[in-house]
Amino acid sequence: MLALLFPWTGWSATEADHQAQMEHLLNMDFKALSEIRLTSVARKEQTLVDTTAAVTVIDQEEIRRSGLNTLPELLRLVPGLEVARINANNWAITSRGFNAQFSNKLLVLMDGRTLYTPLFAGVNWNLQDVMLNDVERIEVIRGPGGTVWGANAVNGVINIITKKAADTQGGLLTVGGGNLDQVQAGLRYGGHVGDKMDYRVFGKGFQHAEFLTANGAGAKDSWELQHGGIRTDWHLSKRDELTIQGDLYHMTEESSVEQRRGGNLLTRWTRKSQDKIDFSFQMYYDRTVHSNTEETEIFDLDWHHRFDLSKSQEITWGLGFRQTDFNLTNGPLISWVPPRRHDQSPSLFVQDEIAVSDDLKLTIGSKLEHNDYTGLEYQPSARLLWRVVENNTVWAAISRAVRSPSPTDTAFQLTAPLGPTSTLKIWGNPEFTSETVWAYELGYRTQLMPRLSLDVATFYNHYDWLGTTENLPKTFVPFTINQTFANKAEGNTYGLETAANWLVLDNWKLRASHTWLKMNLDLMDNSTDTTTIATANNNPRNQIQLRSYLDLPYDLQLDAALYHVTTLTNLDIPSVLRLDVRLGWQPIKTMSLSLSGHNLLDNQHPEFQGTSIQSSEVPRSFFAKLDWIF
Repeated sequence: MLALLFPWTGWSATEADHQAQMEHLLNMDFKALSEIRLTSVARKEQTLVDTTAAVTVIDQEEIRRSGLNTLPELLRLVPGLEVARINANNWAITSRGFNAQFSNKLLVLMDGRTLYTPLFAGVNWNLQDVMLNDVERIEVIRGPGGTVWGANAVNGVINIITKKAADTQGGLLTVGGGNLDQVQAGLRYGGHVGDKMDYRVFGKGFQHAEFLTANGAGAKDSWELQHGGIRTDWHLSKRDELTIQGDLYHMTEESSVEQRRGGNLLTRWTRKSQDKIDFSFQMYYDRTVHSNTEETEIFDLDWHHRFDLSKSQEITWGLGFRQTDFNLTNGPLISWVPPRRHDQSPSLFVQDEIAVSDDLKLTIGSKLEHNDYTGLEYQPSARLLWRVVENNTVWAAISRAVRSPSPTDTAFQLTAPLGPTSTLKIWGNPEFTSETVWAYELGYRTQLMPRLSLDVATFYNHYDWLGTTENLPKTFVPFTINQTFANKAEGNTYGLETAANWLVLDNWKLRASHTWLKMNLDLMDNSTDTTTIATANNNPRNQIQLRSYLDLPYDLQLDAALYHVTTLTNLDIPSVLRLDVRLGWQPIKTMSLSLSGHNLLDNQHPEFQGTSIQSSEVPRSFFAKLDWIF
C-alpha cells in the first residue's frame, strides 16, 4: 500500500472567494475572455487578442471541471495538441507532428523551470506532478517559440504557471479514489509572516493501478508517486518581489521496479513599474536520479529586461546560461562514451515590438544560443498583428527554431541480443547536428456573434537535418548489425486548427475544435534508414473535440468532453472515440464533491506504442473526489 506523506499544506477562505469568481466563467462574453492575460508568447504580460501565435490557455476553472487528475491528461483540453497514452505511466505528447514516447520538439516549463530532459531530448511526463488546485493556468503555444525560449521549442511551448502564495492562504484537503487512480490525496497550507511574506507548503501522493494488455492480462505498469514542496513570495518593496520555491519527489514503477527521485530549488527576483515587469532575474537548480544509473544536474540562470525605446517601440532582451552535468552508469546493454559530461550553454535574445499604427504591430527578434555540440545557433522570428476591425484580428509569423543534440544522439551505445548468434548495436554519432525548422503561420480571431467566437490558425513547416538511424557495415564474427544516428531526412508539415466558443445559455457553454495535419517526409539519397519516416509520422490526420459546461440548480455542475482521434496508420492504432463526464456538487462554499468517468464508450483501447517500453490499453475509469477548504 502506498505510504502517503503529507508535509503541511493549504488553501483558504480567500481561495473560496477566488473559486466563486471563477464560476462566472460561463457568463463571460468573448470580449471578457479575450482579456485573459498570458506571458509565454513574448515574455511579457499581454492579452490573448494581442498575441501573434496560436495560443490556448487552460485556467483553474477548466482544470477543476475537467475531472482529470494529471498534467498530461489535462493537455487533452488543448485544441491541436496530440496526447496519447502509451501505458499507465507513460504518454506521447506533441504539437504539429512528430509524436513519440519522447517527443523532442516540444518545450515544457513550470514557473520558468525547464522540464525538457537534456539527456535524451524529451519529457518524463510521469515525473511532472503538481497540486492541480495550485495551478493558475497552463499556457500552450502551438508553433515555434525558439526566439524567446531557445532550443527545443520547435513545434510548441507548454508553460505551467502556479498561483502566488498570497492566492493560496489557509488550508486545503483533497482526497479521491477510483478503479485506476486508486488513492490520491493532497494537503496544503498557506499563511503569511508579517505583511511582507506569503508562503505555502504542500504534500501529495497517489497510487495508480496497472492497465491491461490487448488479451486482457495485467500489464504490470502500475506506479506511485509522492511529492512535497514549498513556495514563498517576499514583497521587498512596492516594486520588488522575491520568490523562492522548491520541490522533492519520489516515483516508483512496477514493471521495471524503477525508482526516480529528485528535487529542485528556484529563486526569482522581479521589479515592476506601472504594472509592467521591468526586469526579472531567475536561477534554479534541478537534480534527477534514475535507479542510481542516471544522474542529471542542471544549474540555470536567466535575466531579461524590458524598456521603451520610444512611444511606439518596446525592447525586450535577456541573457541566459545553463550548465548540465551528467553522471551515467554503463551497463551490459546501454552505455555512454564518455559516461560523464559537463555541458554549458550561454544565450542572448533581443526582441523589438514596433507599433506601426494603432491597428498594426510588428515584432522582430532572435535568440543566439551556443551549445557544446553544434556551436552557435540562431533562432529569428518576425510576427505581425493587424486589428482589421473591432473583434477581428489577423496575425502572421515567420520563425526559425532548432532542436539541439543530446548525449543520446552523440554518445549513446546500445548492445541488444537478437538471438543466440546475432546482436544489434546502435552507436551515437558525435557529428549529429541540430534539426531545424522554418515555420510560416497565419491566424484569425473573430467574434461572429455576441455569444460565439472563432479562432483559426494555419501553418506550413519545412524541416531540415531530421534525425535518422543509418546502417553501418555488418560484422560476422559474431554476426552484428551496426547502426548509427545521423541527419538524413527532411520534409514539411502543414495543417489547419479551428476552435470555437459558444455561450448557448447563461448557464451552458460549448467549446469545439478540429485539427487537420498532413506530413510529407523524405530521406536523402544517401540514407540507408528504413524506419524513421514511418515512426516520425505517428500522428492522426484529424482530431475533433467537443466540450460542454453546464451549471444546474442546487449547486450542481454537469460537464462532458467528447474526443475523436483518427487512425494512426503506421502504428496500426484504430481511431478512438472517447467520452468523459463529470458531475460536481458544491453543498457549501468551502466543500466540493465530484464523480468523473473517463473513456466511457469502450472497455479499453490502445492509443500509442512505445519504443522502449511495453504498451498497454487504456481502460474505462471512474474517480470520486472531495475538496475541503479550511
